[in-house]
Amino acid sequence: MLASERQHLILRKLQVEGFVRTVDLVDEFEVSDETIRKDLTALEKMGRLGRKHGGAIRLSSERFELPLPERTAINERAKELIAVAASQLISPRETIFLDASSTVLRLADHLPAIPLTVITNAHHIVVSLAERTDLTLICTGGEYENRSRSYTGASAEDAFKRFVIRTAFLGVDALDPERGAMDLNHGHGVLKERLIEKVDRVIILADSSKLGERSAYCFADIEKVDTLVTDDEASPEIIARFENCGVKVVRALAKKSRKPS
Repeated sequence: MLASERQHLILRKLQVEGFVRTVDLVDEFEVSDETIRKDLTALEKMGRLGRKHGGAIRLSSERFELPLPERTAINERAKELIAVAASQLISPRETIFLDASSTVLRLADHLPAIPLTVITNAHHIVVSLAERTDLTLICTGGEYENRSRSYTGASAEDAFKRFVIRTAFLGVDALDPERGAMDLNHGHGVLKERLIEKVDRVIILADSSKLGERSAYCFADIEKVDTLVTDDEASPEIIARFENCGVKVVRALAKKSRKPS
C-alpha cells in the first residue's frame, strides 16, 4: 500500500472515531511504528490532524472531545498527585480561579481549610464546594456546555472584569515549550486566553502525557505560564525544557510507604 493511500485511510478512521492510537494503526496496516509515526507527522504538517500522546486527534469543527466523566477517569493517579501538590501553592485569603478541567476538579477536592474566594466557570466545582463555609464561592455563569459541565462565552468572560484574581489554576489538553498552553475546545481556549490577561499568576496542572504535545487552540504562550504542576512520570528532559523557558516546575511525587522495622 502506498503511503498516500494509508494516510487517506487514517484520516477516514479519524473522521469516524475522532482519535487513533499508533499501536492500533500498526496492527491494522501491518507496518512498523516508524512508518505510522512518519504518516502522522506528514498529516500533521498538512494540518489534517493533531498529534496526541500515543496517537492523533481529528482537527475539524466537530473535533473529538471526551465528556467530563470519561476524562475524569483517565490518569486518575497522576491527577490525584498533581491536585495535592497544587493545593500547597494556595495562600489564605487568596482569590483563585478554577477552570472546568478534570484535573482542576480534583484540586477542588483538596483545597486547604483556609479562607478563600473561589471563582469558577465549572458547574461540577460549584457542586463540589457548595457546603464549604470557609469559602466565598462565585460562578461566572454564561452559556452552559453539557459535555464539560461548564460555562463559556461572553457572559463568563465578563465576570473576570469584576474581580481581582490572584491565581488561575488551569488544565490543558497539551503543553509545549515552543507552542505554549493549548486546549482542544475553542470556547474554553478563548475563555482562558481572556482570563490570563487579568490574573497575577498562572498555574498549569498537566499530567506527563500532555507535556511536549500539541493540540488545536493555543491560549497562552509559554512565557505567560508561571508554574507547571505535573506528576512523577514526567521525564527530566521535558522538565528541563520548561525550566529553560522560565517556568517553575513542581513535580508531584507519590509518598513512599515505610518499610516495617
